[in-house]
Amino acid sequence: MNCKIVQDLLPLYHDGVCSEESRAAVEEHLAGCESCRQQLTDMDAPLPAAEEEKREEDTAVVERIAREWRRLWRRALLTCAVVVAVLSLGGFAIWYSVTQCKVPMDSGDYAYLNTCVLESGEVCVEAGLNKACRNTIYFEKEEDGHHLCIHRPLLPLNIFLSRSDLMFPEDLAVVRWKFDPRYYSSGRPENVYFGEGEDSILLWSKEDGYAVPAATETEEAFWSDWSPGHVY
Repeated sequence: MNCKIVQDLLPLYHDGVCSEESRAAVEEHLAGCESCRQQLTDMDAPLPAAEEEKREEDTAVVERIAREWRRLWRRALLTCAVVVAVLSLGGFAIWYSVTQCKVPMDSGDYAYLNTCVLESGEVCVEAGLNKACRNTIYFEKEEDGHHLCIHRPLLPLNIFLSRSDLMFPEDLAVVRWKFDPRYYSSGRPENVYFGEGEDSILLWSKEDGYAVPAATETEEAFWSDWSPGHVY
Protein backbone atom coordinates (compact mmCIF):
# COMPACT_ATOMS: atom_id res chain seq x y z
CA MET A 1 0.00 0.00 0.00
CA ASN A 2 1.54 3.34 -1.06
CA CYS A 3 1.79 6.52 1.04
CA LYS A 4 -1.03 8.35 -0.71
CA ILE A 5 -3.58 5.66 0.13
CA VAL A 6 -2.27 5.36 3.71
CA GLN A 7 -2.45 9.14 4.22
CA ASP A 8 -6.05 9.06 3.08
CA LEU A 9 -6.77 6.34 5.65
CA LEU A 10 -4.79 7.92 8.50
CA PRO A 11 -7.71 10.07 9.84
CA LEU A 12 -9.93 6.99 10.00
CA TYR A 13 -7.10 4.98 11.56
CA HIS A 14 -6.41 7.76 14.08
CA ASP A 15 -10.07 7.88 15.14
CA GLY A 16 -10.34 4.06 15.21
CA VAL A 17 -13.18 3.83 12.72
CA CYS A 18 -11.51 1.98 9.83
CA SER A 19 -12.01 -1.71 9.11
CA GLU A 20 -9.72 -4.39 10.54
CA GLU A 21 -8.24 -5.06 7.09
CA SER A 22 -7.45 -1.37 6.57
CA ARG A 23 -6.00 -1.07 10.09
CA ALA A 24 -3.70 -4.02 9.48
CA ALA A 25 -2.58 -2.62 6.12
CA VAL A 26 -1.90 0.86 7.59
CA GLU A 27 0.06 -0.52 10.54
CA GLU A 28 2.17 -2.63 8.17
CA HIS A 29 2.94 0.46 6.08
CA LEU A 30 3.68 2.65 9.14
CA ALA A 31 6.25 0.13 10.35
CA GLY A 32 8.47 0.99 7.42
CA CYS A 33 7.48 4.62 6.58
CA GLU A 34 8.83 7.46 8.72
CA SER A 35 6.90 10.12 6.78
CA CYS A 36 3.50 8.54 7.41
CA ARG A 37 4.36 7.89 11.07
CA GLN A 38 5.21 11.60 11.49
CA GLN A 39 1.92 12.62 9.88
CA LEU A 40 0.06 10.35 12.33
CA THR A 41 1.97 11.92 15.23
CA ASP A 42 1.11 15.43 14.01
CA MET A 43 -2.59 14.61 14.33
CA ASP A 44 -2.19 14.58 18.11
CA ALA A 45 -0.16 17.79 18.24
CA PRO A 46 -1.88 20.92 19.71
CA LEU A 47 -3.39 23.45 17.32
CA PRO A 48 -1.13 26.23 16.12
CA ALA A 49 -1.41 29.47 18.06
CA ALA A 50 -3.02 31.30 15.15
CA GLU A 51 -5.74 28.72 14.80
CA GLU A 52 -6.32 28.72 18.58
CA GLU A 53 -6.66 32.52 18.58
CA LYS A 54 -9.10 32.38 15.68
CA ARG A 55 -11.19 29.81 17.51
CA GLU A 56 -11.22 32.00 20.63
CA GLU A 57 -12.24 35.03 18.56
CA ASP A 58 -15.04 33.05 16.93
CA THR A 59 -16.23 31.91 20.35
CA ALA A 60 -16.16 35.50 21.65
CA VAL A 61 -18.19 36.69 18.64
CA VAL A 62 -20.79 34.00 19.22
CA GLU A 63 -21.00 34.93 22.92
CA ARG A 64 -21.44 38.65 22.10
CA ILE A 65 -24.19 37.84 19.61
CA ALA A 66 -25.90 35.65 22.21
CA ARG A 67 -25.68 38.37 24.88
CA GLU A 68 -27.05 41.00 22.48
CA TRP A 69 -29.88 38.70 21.47
CA ARG A 70 -30.79 38.05 25.10
CA ARG A 71 -30.67 41.81 25.83
CA LEU A 72 -32.92 42.61 22.88
CA TRP A 73 -35.27 39.79 23.85
CA ARG A 74 -35.57 41.09 27.44
CA ARG A 75 -36.16 44.62 26.15
CA ALA A 76 -38.87 43.37 23.78
CA LEU A 77 -40.57 41.47 26.62
CA LEU A 78 -40.41 44.54 28.86
CA THR A 79 -41.81 46.76 26.11
CA CYS A 80 -44.66 44.32 25.48
CA ALA A 81 -45.42 44.17 29.20
CA VAL A 82 -45.53 47.98 29.42
CA VAL A 83 -47.77 48.25 26.35
CA VAL A 84 -50.15 45.61 27.71
CA ALA A 85 -50.23 47.33 31.10
CA VAL A 86 -50.93 50.75 29.54
CA LEU A 87 -53.66 49.36 27.28
CA SER A 88 -55.22 47.46 30.19
CA LEU A 89 -55.22 50.54 32.43
CA GLY A 90 -56.60 52.66 29.61
CA GLY A 91 -59.34 50.14 28.90
CA PHE A 92 -60.22 49.91 32.58
CA ALA A 93 -60.31 53.71 32.87
CA ILE A 94 -62.69 53.95 29.91
CA TRP A 95 -64.87 51.12 31.23
CA TYR A 96 -64.99 52.68 34.70
CA SER A 97 -65.77 56.14 33.31
CA VAL A 98 -68.59 54.76 31.17
CA THR A 99 -70.19 52.21 33.51
CA GLN A 100 -69.28 53.07 37.11
CA CYS A 101 -68.36 56.73 37.51
CA LYS A 102 -71.45 58.98 37.48
CA VAL A 103 -71.64 62.77 37.48
CA PRO A 104 -74.64 65.13 37.63
CA MET A 105 -76.12 65.81 34.22
CA ASP A 106 -76.05 69.45 33.14
CA SER A 107 -79.46 71.08 33.49
CA GLY A 108 -79.28 72.18 29.86
CA ASP A 109 -79.16 68.55 28.74
CA TYR A 110 -82.56 67.57 30.13
CA ALA A 111 -85.99 69.07 30.67
CA TYR A 112 -88.81 68.23 33.07
CA LEU A 113 -91.88 66.92 31.20
CA ASN A 114 -94.58 65.61 33.49
CA THR A 115 -95.52 64.26 36.92
CA CYS A 116 -98.64 62.26 37.77
CA VAL A 117 -99.93 60.04 40.56
CA LEU A 118 -101.48 56.65 39.88
CA GLU A 119 -104.54 55.22 41.62
CA SER A 120 -102.11 53.06 43.63
CA GLY A 121 -100.52 56.18 45.11
CA GLU A 122 -97.30 55.79 43.15
CA VAL A 123 -95.82 58.96 41.67
CA CYS A 124 -94.39 58.90 38.15
CA VAL A 125 -91.92 61.46 36.80
CA GLU A 126 -90.87 61.91 33.18
CA ALA A 127 -88.07 64.04 31.71
CA GLY A 128 -86.70 64.61 28.22
CA LEU A 129 -83.00 64.26 27.41
CA ASN A 130 -80.82 65.70 24.69
CA LYS A 131 -78.89 62.43 24.61
CA ALA A 132 -79.42 59.20 26.49
CA CYS A 133 -76.38 57.33 27.79
CA ARG A 134 -76.93 55.11 30.83
CA ASN A 135 -78.72 57.88 32.67
CA THR A 136 -79.80 57.18 36.23
CA ILE A 137 -82.10 59.06 38.61
CA TYR A 138 -81.21 59.48 42.27
CA PHE A 139 -82.34 61.48 45.31
CA GLU A 140 -80.07 64.19 46.68
CA LYS A 141 -80.95 65.38 50.19
CA GLU A 142 -80.53 69.12 50.65
CA GLU A 143 -81.68 71.67 53.21
CA ASP A 144 -84.84 72.62 51.30
CA GLY A 145 -85.89 69.00 50.66
CA HIS A 146 -85.14 66.07 48.41
CA HIS A 147 -84.02 66.70 44.84
CA LEU A 148 -84.66 64.19 42.10
CA CYS A 149 -81.52 64.44 39.94
CA ILE A 150 -80.23 62.80 36.79
CA HIS A 151 -76.76 61.33 36.57
CA ARG A 152 -74.80 60.47 33.46
CA PRO A 153 -71.54 58.56 32.99
CA LEU A 154 -68.32 60.55 33.23
CA LEU A 155 -67.79 59.56 29.58
CA PRO A 156 -71.24 59.71 27.95
CA LEU A 157 -70.66 56.85 25.52
CA ASN A 158 -73.01 54.02 24.62
CA ILE A 159 -70.44 51.23 24.88
CA PHE A 160 -70.02 48.22 27.20
CA LEU A 161 -73.80 47.76 26.93
CA SER A 162 -75.50 45.01 28.90
CA ARG A 163 -78.32 42.86 27.58
CA SER A 164 -80.91 45.11 29.24
CA ASP A 165 -79.24 48.20 27.72
CA LEU A 166 -79.57 46.70 24.24
CA MET A 167 -83.36 46.50 24.66
CA PHE A 168 -83.61 50.25 24.11
CA PRO A 169 -82.46 52.42 21.18
CA GLU A 170 -79.37 54.63 21.55
CA ASP A 171 -81.38 57.73 20.68
CA LEU A 172 -83.75 57.21 23.62
CA ALA A 173 -84.59 60.75 24.70
CA VAL A 174 -86.82 60.19 27.75
CA VAL A 175 -86.03 59.12 31.29
CA ARG A 176 -88.91 57.92 33.46
CA TRP A 177 -89.06 57.19 37.15
CA LYS A 178 -91.78 55.59 39.24
CA PHE A 179 -91.77 56.18 42.99
CA ASP A 180 -93.95 54.97 45.84
CA PRO A 181 -93.95 57.64 48.63
CA ARG A 182 -94.90 54.92 51.10
CA TYR A 183 -91.34 53.60 50.78
CA TYR A 184 -90.06 56.44 52.97
CA SER A 185 -89.13 54.77 56.27
CA SER A 186 -88.77 58.05 58.16
CA GLY A 187 -91.77 59.86 56.71
CA ARG A 188 -92.18 61.97 53.65
CA PRO A 189 -89.79 64.88 53.04
CA GLU A 190 -91.10 68.43 53.30
CA ASN A 191 -90.47 69.11 49.60
CA VAL A 192 -89.49 67.08 46.56
CA TYR A 193 -87.88 68.85 43.60
CA PHE A 194 -86.81 67.83 40.13
CA GLY A 195 -83.27 68.99 39.30
CA GLU A 196 -80.72 70.92 41.32
CA GLY A 197 -79.99 74.54 42.12
CA GLU A 198 -81.93 77.46 40.68
CA ASP A 199 -83.32 75.36 37.85
CA SER A 200 -85.02 72.86 40.19
CA ILE A 201 -88.79 72.41 39.88
CA LEU A 202 -91.05 71.68 42.86
CA LEU A 203 -92.89 68.41 42.25
CA TRP A 204 -94.85 68.14 45.47
CA SER A 205 -94.66 69.48 49.02
CA LYS A 206 -96.14 68.91 52.44
CA GLU A 207 -97.54 72.45 52.42
CA ASP A 208 -99.65 71.63 49.37
CA GLY A 209 -100.73 68.32 50.84
CA TYR A 210 -98.42 66.45 48.45
CA ALA A 211 -100.85 67.29 45.66
CA VAL A 212 -99.86 65.75 42.32
CA PRO A 213 -102.00 65.67 39.15
CA ALA A 214 -103.86 62.40 38.77
CA ALA A 215 -102.77 60.14 35.92
CA THR A 216 -104.97 59.88 32.85
CA GLU A 217 -106.26 56.52 31.65
CA THR A 218 -103.45 56.44 29.09
CA GLU A 219 -100.84 57.15 31.74
CA GLU A 220 -102.35 54.54 34.08
CA ALA A 221 -102.09 51.95 31.31
CA PHE A 222 -98.56 53.02 30.38
CA TRP A 223 -97.15 53.00 33.92
CA SER A 224 -98.94 49.88 35.13
CA ASP A 225 -96.07 47.57 34.11
CA TRP A 226 -93.34 49.67 35.69
CA SER A 227 -91.78 48.90 39.04
CA PRO A 228 -90.93 51.62 41.57
CA GLY A 229 -87.48 53.00 40.86
CA HIS A 230 -87.51 51.55 37.33
CA VAL A 231 -85.68 54.03 35.07
CA TYR A 232 -85.56 54.07 31.26
